[in-house]
Amino acid sequence: MLNRRRRFSLLLAILLLSGFLTTSWLSYRVAHDSIEAKITNDALPLTTDNIYSEIQHDLFKPVFISSLMAQDTFVRDWKLNGENNPEKLIKYLKEIQKKYHTITSYFISDATRNYYHPNGIIKKISTEDSQDQWYFHVKNLPESVDYEVNVDNDTAHDGRLVVFVNYKVFDYDHNFIGITGVGLALDTVKQLIESYQQRYQRTVMLVDREGNIKLNGDSLLGSLDIFQRSGIKEHAATILTNTSSSIRYQMSGKTVYLNSRYIDELSWYLIVEQHSDPSEKKLTDTFKLNILLSILVTAAVLLIAHLTFNKYQKRLEAMATIDKLSGLLNRQAFDPILENNLEQSKRKKDQLSLIIIDIDNFKKINDTFGHLVGDKVIQQIAQTCKLYSRESDAICRWGGEEFLIMLADTEINAAIDIAERIKKHLSKNDNKYAVTVSFGITQYQHNESVDTLLNRADSALYKAKGKGKNRLEIS
Repeated sequence: MLNRRRRFSLLLAILLLSGFLTTSWLSYRVAHDSIEAKITNDALPLTTDNIYSEIQHDLFKPVFISSLMAQDTFVRDWKLNGENNPEKLIKYLKEIQKKYHTITSYFISDATRNYYHPNGIIKKISTEDSQDQWYFHVKNLPESVDYEVNVDNDTAHDGRLVVFVNYKVFDYDHNFIGITGVGLALDTVKQLIESYQQRYQRTVMLVDREGNIKLNGDSLLGSLDIFQRSGIKEHAATILTNTSSSIRYQMSGKTVYLNSRYIDELSWYLIVEQHSDPSEKKLTDTFKLNILLSILVTAAVLLIAHLTFNKYQKRLEAMATIDKLSGLLNRQAFDPILENNLEQSKRKKDQLSLIIIDIDNFKKINDTFGHLVGDKVIQQIAQTCKLYSRESDAICRWGGEEFLIMLADTEINAAIDIAERIKKHLSKNDNKYAVTVSFGITQYQHNESVDTLLNRADSALYKAKGKGKNRLEIS
C-alpha cells in the first residue's frame, strides 16, 4: 500500500513537473508573442488615443479661439464699416492675447492688406513678399476648409518660430474679407510634446500630409522627413494614406512599434513610437510569478483604463458640444440638431420656430463693468432661456452675445409668447446692470434651406435693433 502511494506520488510529481515545464515553455512563447500583440493592438493605440485626447485639450484651444475671432460680429462689423479707428481692433487683439495667453493675435484685411497686431499696423501684406505667401495660400484654400495650422516665423517677434492658426473671415454674405488668428510659441508646444513623451515613455511626432515632421521632442535625431528616416521610410506612404495605421519595423536591430492617427482639425498625423526591449531575462527568471501578476495587473490596468477612458471621453464630448461659459450647446453641436429637426419638420409637416436673441449694448456692459460682469450677463441670459424652454427645444450660444432657440413642433405665436416671457422675466429680474435683449423670430417654411431660415431670423433681429432694441420682431 505504501509502495503504491509512493508510486502514485512519484507519478503525480512527474506529471505535474512535466506539465509545468511544458506549460512554462509554451507560456513563455505565448507571453513573448502576446507582449508584441498587446503593444501593437492595445497598449500603443490606447496611448495614441490618450495623447490625441490631450492634444485636443492643449492644441485645439487656439483653433477654437481663432474660430470665435472669425465669427465675432465686432471684427466683421468693424471691417465692413471701413476699418475706422484701428485702435479699437488693436485693443481687441490685445485683449485676445491677454485673455488666452497667446504669443500673438492678428487680423489681415483683404481690402487694405493691413496687418493688424496688438502692437499696431505692422505692415501691408504683399504678393511680392515671400514672407506673406502664407496669407494668399490660406485665402485660396478650398471653400470647405476654414483654417490652417502651420509653423512659421513671426515677423513681429524677431522671426521666432510660432505655431499659427490662420482662420478665414467672411462677411454676412459669406464673402471673404480677411484672415484672423492666434499663435503659440513653438517652444511651448515642444514642451507639451516632451511632457507626453515623458509621461507615456513613447516617441511622439506630429507630421504634415507631405511627411514633414512639424513638431517633435528634442530627443528626436535624424531627418525631419519620414521618407528619409531609416526603417519608417518604407512605411511612410502607408501612414500618409490612411487615417490610422499600426505597423512595426526594424531599426539598428531593434523592433519599433508605430501607431499613427490623422488629426483632422490640424491636418497633421500623430505618430507614436515604442522601441522594444531585447532583454527577456527577467521574463524567464520570474516567469511563474509574472504569469500570475500579469493577469492580475493587466486586468486591473485594463479596468482602470476602461473607466478612465470612458470618463475622459464623456468630458471630451461635453467639451466638443457645450459652451463652457453659458452651459448651452455650442454652434458645432447645434447645427446638426437644427438640420435634423428641419428634416423631420419637412417630412412630418410639423411647425418649427426659431428665436435669435442678442444682448443689447453688450460691448458697453463690458466696457463699463468689465468682462467678468459681461460673463455673468451671458450666464443670466442662458439660464433665463433654459427656464422658458422645453427639453425638446435646443438652445445654442450662437456668438459672443447671441443665442438661438430652436422650438420643435411650435408655431410662430407660441414662439412669440416664449420670447415675451423671457423679455418680461429679464425686466423683472434683479437687473442692476440694466440688461435688455432684442429678439428676431421666424417660422420654418418647408423646403427652405437652413441658411435662408437663419438669415430671416437674423433680419428680424436687425429690424428689432434698428427700432430701438429691447423688442421683438417677426420675419
